[in-house]
Amino acid sequence: MIKIAASCGIKIYAPRQSRVSFFNSPYLAHFEHRAVDIYPLSSKAPSPVEGRVRYIYEFSAPKTKQFQMPTKEYLIAIETPISSEYLVRILHVKPSVMVGDYVNVGEPLGEMIRNGHFDTWTDRHLHVEIRPCDNLLRARGGLPIHLIFEGKSNDTDSTSEKTRCSMLTHNERTKLSAFIGKVVALKPRSVLAEGPNTCIGPFVGMPVFVGNGIGILDGGVPHYGFGGVLSLDEVKIGDPVFLGNVKIGRVAEKFADGFSRFKALSFSVKLEELSMKGISSYISLDGAYRWKFIPQAGKEINLEGEIAINICPQGRVHL
Repeated sequence: MIKIAASCGIKIYAPRQSRVSFFNSPYLAHFEHRAVDIYPLSSKAPSPVEGRVRYIYEFSAPKTKQFQMPTKEYLIAIETPISSEYLVRILHVKPSVMVGDYVNVGEPLGEMIRNGHFDTWTDRHLHVEIRPCDNLLRARGGLPIHLIFEGKSNDTDSTSEKTRCSMLTHNERTKLSAFIGKVVALKPRSVLAEGPNTCIGPFVGMPVFVGNGIGILDGGVPHYGFGGVLSLDEVKIGDPVFLGNVKIGRVAEKFADGFSRFKALSFSVKLEELSMKGISSYISLDGAYRWKFIPQAGKEINLEGEIAINICPQGRVHL
């Protein structure tokens, strides 16, 4: 387990072999940079913090006709040794722990579930927020969280990482909007493929260009209407965000931890001749990053091996 985020002194951990997302969700907590989703490899949910289970709530999940689902949702609230004023709120886990249990970082909390809170392409994950102890149930109320670079402070001069990224900026930019990828997994509602990636500290993901530098894309675009970019370079409000040579958004808000939120612009994606709904991007912690594409609803996907991936501004003809 490595530290990935914190708020009010409470640190949040995720398995090294996992992926995380701060902005790849339609929900307000992610729009405001007040939550993180953790996607472990196992279906078991590892505790993202150390502490005592203070509350467990079971309630009805939203209904959906898109897939079979449990009718229940669960909220687990953990009090850490750091503070009794703020609790760690965890969703989408059917608990195997009980109120009063003490858990260490990484110990299982229960089984991750999918329900009506999820889109059809969303994998099982833990949703994690830090909340005032008297405000656990409302949709709003999470505290702002900030990214942590494990082994490095946020103001560390990561010159070597910037050098690696700037190399990609000069040599690979034009290849990001039209390239040959390799399908590595085909699911009913998503396609995983190998493609270009870049790193910032321990984080690996899809390279985008913002301001005068490069960043990692974190978000579901264009379908959620917004996304996040992690960058160590200077970013200003209004800066365009490019995926290759295609403008996919414009920076709307900056955060102190290196993330910026951008408003997404419409663009189109094709795998071979198949039009996609969008791209679902996240941050990998173990370096095994894969591009995730979301098919249009009801479209049958039959792809394998090397495929042509083409990203264009909305209305542009794919070649």
